[in-house]
Amino acid sequence: MQESPESAAGALFDSNPAWRQDLEQDMDANDDDDGLDSPTETSMAQGTLDMIACELPKKYVWPAALSRCIDRMNAHNDANARKAGVAGLGVIAEGCCEPLTAALPTVMPMVFAAAQDSSPQVRECACFCLGQISEHCQPEILQYSNQILPIVFALLDDQAVTVQATSCYVLEMFCERLEPDAVRPLLDPLVRKLAHMLEQTNKRSVQEMAVAALAATAVAAEQEFSPYVEGVAKLMTTLMSLQDPTLFSLRGRALECMGHMAIAVGKENFRPYFTVTMECAMQGLTLESTDLQEFAYAVFANLAKVMKEEFAPALSDLVPHLIQVVDMDEGQVESAGQDSNEAFTGLDESDDEGDNEQYVLHVRTGLMEVKKGAITALGEMGAHCGTDFCPYLEVCMKSLEEAASNWHPLIKSEAADAMPSMIVPSIAAYHNGEISWTKGDVTGSSPMSPHTAALVHCVLKQEIVLMQDDDKGTVGKACEAVQSVIEICGPHALVPHLNECLGNAHLLLTKSAPCQTVDALYGELPDDDDDHDGIMQAVCDLVGGFGRVLGSQFAQYLGQFLPAICEYGKSSRPASDRSMAVGCLSEIAQELESSVLDYWPTVFLPAILSGLADEDDNVKRNAAFCAGVCCEHLKEAITSDYQNILQQLAPIFNLDPNATDSSAACIDNAAAAVARMIMASPHHVPLGQVLPVFWRALPLKTDMTENETVYTCLLGLLSMKQPDLMTATGISEVRRIVHAACQAESDVSDEIKAKLIQAQQTLQ
Repeated sequence: MQESPESAAGALFDSNPAWRQDLEQDMDANDDDDGLDSPTETSMAQGTLDMIACELPKKYVWPAALSRCIDRMNAHNDANARKAGVAGLGVIAEGCCEPLTAALPTVMPMVFAAAQDSSPQVRECACFCLGQISEHCQPEILQYSNQILPIVFALLDDQAVTVQATSCYVLEMFCERLEPDAVRPLLDPLVRKLAHMLEQTNKRSVQEMAVAALAATAVAAEQEFSPYVEGVAKLMTTLMSLQDPTLFSLRGRALECMGHMAIAVGKENFRPYFTVTMECAMQGLTLESTDLQEFAYAVFANLAKVMKEEFAPALSDLVPHLIQVVDMDEGQVESAGQDSNEAFTGLDESDDEGDNEQYVLHVRTGLMEVKKGAITALGEMGAHCGTDFCPYLEVCMKSLEEAASNWHPLIKSEAADAMPSMIVPSIAAYHNGEISWTKGDVTGSSPMSPHTAALVHCVLKQEIVLMQDDDKGTVGKACEAVQSVIEICGPHALVPHLNECLGNAHLLLTKSAPCQTVDALYGELPDDDDDHDGIMQAVCDLVGGFGRVLGSQFAQYLGQFLPAICEYGKSSRPASDRSMAVGCLSEIAQELESSVLDYWPTVFLPAILSGLADEDDNVKRNAAFCAGVCCEHLKEAITSDYQNILQQLAPIFNLDPNATDSSAACIDNAAAAVARMIMASPHHVPLGQVLPVFWRALPLKTDMTENETVYTCLLGLLSMKQPDLMTATGISEVRRIVHAACQAESDVSDEIKAKLIQAQQTLQ
């Protein structure tokens, strides 16, 4: 990457025809090499480094990679070295996202410097790096928005086309998760700049990336994008009508942008553009372009989500078409002898014993993404079109069941994700949109209609099979689907499948499921060497779902589940694992309430104390929440541990709330924990020492879900005229807090605001 003169960032878009075309046009006409038709040194180096970062334990990759990247980024006299350093950091961002996130304060100043380097190749690679970090280091990267957005905005005017296009990519990745407040200061000049680029440039790569950046900006701005919808829609309508096959990707991007704008501004603001968008998308289905099909299905999914019942008239045409696509055969097995020259175009299936003939499986890989998009569209239509979708439920379920048994993980996982949506129309038709169920009620009559119960049974049966799949992505989606179904439909949905669901979840927690043992063929690393496994969050969320649905009935299974969960809370585990484990314990305590008392001294208290002392703010935050809910529900039974808990909570209040969002959220949760302890047993809290610290943390800065908790506690103290609160200092603090809480922009509910104002009026 350092020695090659090629663009390290260009490999990111190597498969993008527009990008490739623009790079080829910009290459020296006298260059005798093979151009972009074959893998380059840089692309191969990137691919190798990316695979190493994604597949090997991070403790072996991260320190060595980071030191080399930093050394090269600091090579003041060697632009190639600086290019390689910042590009390398971007390449490892996905595989090393967790340690990179922790190192952002160290690396971001160097990346910002590279983005303003005198060398265009360094600037381009810095843009690539910013985009990768923006994509993989969420949400922590958002705290750098005030620095990233102005830098990228300036790079949109760069003389190098590759820098322009790559800076649009950064905007797309970064803006996707921004809140409207963060994008507001630059919204107007940003939209105008991107629109101007779109109109002025003839470079397809820049056009496509500018459209994608506009779409991401709309998503970030939400309703504040409304004034720009008319102008942007006019631009997109022109692009959506392009007939040149070489411009179909740009046409598809324009469709995608319209769908994102619909999500951003809502039904009322988008309605004038609904018909033309649907017409262009439908027309795209008649053209020979898998790209246009993918984009069309994505826009159908988004428009169904936004327009809801107004989308229903399109169902009669779209659903049969989508089912036909989902049911298409994406491959065929042929004898290798039919065309010996194609022996390497597919997978060789000649290893079966007793089979003397060789076969080749030819796969239409482009169809996979198309089928995935069609399944997504069916799911969104089912989820948002209400009773109008009911006539299609049977045929859709049959098609999704077939998709769930597909050989390709992409199709299976999407089917797992879509199937729960098939239950929604039945709930709309038979339950007026909502099933009323009682936590822990496993013996009473089922609240589900026979039609809904049959659908639920069918969906859960398929999802349970997918939980046993050998692909982790599919298993994660299946866990999420089971959680969704049982939380919508209640305990009577879960009970017929309880043993299978609990058994599968426990196998996953103990790393004994098929998707976790398939790698044993290649040797298994020691447990503490494993990095955070993405599917485990879905599994822990599902365990929390069991608690939400079963309530105290789930207590009989805690002896099996708690030890497995606590394994992920060990100090040797990654911070994300530790945070996940404590968060799962919090959910269990919140839902099972006093039923966790038997496990307080051996599981919950040690996990809380360890978590509060953790170096990671997210672990501390979850531990504080866990402490609070345990004190709330276990009340007098654990007051002997109050002093120990308060001592561990105390250092959190000394964190700087302005340092990071996670530190502010940590303080918020610590304040809420103290509030719950006071409300549970005020006589066991040394209020004279605790209240001044508690006041200092109010109003909350980040976690507004705890507003009701802290202000209910404050109201209780006021109503009992607590002596430490009724001092001159205490009254002054209360007035300050109430004033802040009752501001128009405050996230405190109107009901709490009214109570606070009324209580304040009683103060002398």
